[in-house]
Amino acid sequence: MDERKADVINRIRAYGIIKDPQWLDRPDELVPLWVMLEAFLELIERLDPPNRPFD
Repeated sequence: MDERKADVINRIRAYGIIKDPQWLDRPDELVPLWVMLEAFLELIERLDPPNRPFD
């Protein structure tokens, strides 16, 4: 794995965006749509938590 990919994987692991080590160990594999959507939902929930007050 080249340095750039390793850096991205380390950052994803540190932020906890993708928690399944199966996907983190295979950065060149194609992933199913649900894996990408799950990562997007994780980011959205971190940026805009569901129970956050409006003001």
